[in-house]
Amino acid sequence: MISFHVSAQQKNLPRFKNVLAFAVCCFLNFVLSCAFSILAPFFPIEAAQKGVSSTLIGSIVSASPFCVVILSPFFGYYGSSIGVRFMLLISTLVLGVSFSLFGLVSKIGEGGGTFIAICIILRLFHGTGTAMFFTSSYALSTALYPKNIGLVMGLLAVAGGMGFAIGPAFGSGLYELGGFLLPFVVIGACPLLLLVPLYIFLPDSDIPVQRLSSRAVCTLLRSFPMLCIALCNVLALAALGFFTSTFSPFLVNKLHVPVARTGLVFLAGPVVYMLATLVAGPLSDKFGTRPFIICGLLVCGSGYFLVGPADFIASPRLWLTIVSFASIGFGAALIFVPAYADMLNIAKSLDTGYNLESLTTVVSGIISSALSCGDLSGAFVGGVLTDYLDFQTSAVIFGEILLAQGLLVLLLTLVERHVGKHTETSP
Repeated sequence: MISFHVSAQQKNLPRFKNVLAFAVCCFLNFVLSCAFSILAPFFPIEAAQKGVSSTLIGSIVSASPFCVVILSPFFGYYGSSIGVRFMLLISTLVLGVSFSLFGLVSKIGEGGGTFIAICIILRLFHGTGTAMFFTSSYALSTALYPKNIGLVMGLLAVAGGMGFAIGPAFGSGLYELGGFLLPFVVIGACPLLLLVPLYIFLPDSDIPVQRLSSRAVCTLLRSFPMLCIALCNVLALAALGFFTSTFSPFLVNKLHVPVARTGLVFLAGPVVYMLATLVAGPLSDKFGTRPFIICGLLVCGSGYFLVGPADFIASPRLWLTIVSFASIGFGAALIFVPAYADMLNIAKSLDTGYNLESLTTVVSGIISSALSCGDLSGAFVGGVLTDYLDFQTSAVIFGEILLAQGLLVLLLTLVERHVGKHTETSP
């Protein structure tokens, strides 16, 4: 089991304050995910009315996760200098302000250019706040509960998954009630209102860390096991994002599902993902991380072969597609939840000369960047593949990538055990 020193102030912090601090982090994770998905029902319509093309709408939406990919390693590296506590408070302020201001873009007149520029600027601010929040919240949460990292990551994943699932419906309802402005004002107000309780409940002093040298950071980034598990995180998010632009046409045209009911099918993957994170967290804390990651990759890969299914397996059937999509969500949870603890173990085994508290913010930055890269790449790769191939063939190709990664991680684990360099969390 991973364990590392927590400051005296944190050890003496009343248990209920630890719980409240972590609960606020979970709720902010929920709000952040909700804010990302809230755009889907009405923003494309609003932007199209101002003459913005579909490509540019996609660029506006993608600006935030792209910013997270770029800036998360930066905040991970400098997080020890900035301070985890300070970074979490500032990110909460930036997110609240950027959410609220985005609701005003509908007031911009016709013309397109000014609208696009302001939208992208605000989305970049949103991405900056998101990168700071993920990096600092992961580091803080694992410092508060160092012996239950799997459970902590599982609960954060549940909060994020609920935000993604609820966001579109919540946004649509507020849009109907008060137009374009109201959803963003409500979502933006949540982080701002939580600033005071967050300031009160956070530990009075930061996690005691040293800023890593460039040599130590390069050691982490050159580590094949570290990059391999980071790639697993990319694939976990991409496995769900693949369906964003490809699944609905397949359901309607191939399986003849009414458009109004496609949303019910879309629930299968995310709902199972959220439920599985609750199970994967405690079990990976107890039995080790690597078996769950390998199992998740193999389950996801197999699910992709069956979701179409592949032509050589069977003809398309709705029940098989739903079960396979649910299994992909299950596999993605098994990959994501244990990965952070696994990467901390790898960092600890590299003998960089720094304690694990100092490595935590850097690893948080790496995993945050990997997850946002998965958000970006899943829908993009799915869209490109289905432009040239049908859905079933595209799914098989993506499944082959996941299975190959699963076999690679299995081989890596066997080699590590053979040479005696264990990176598994001990039960």
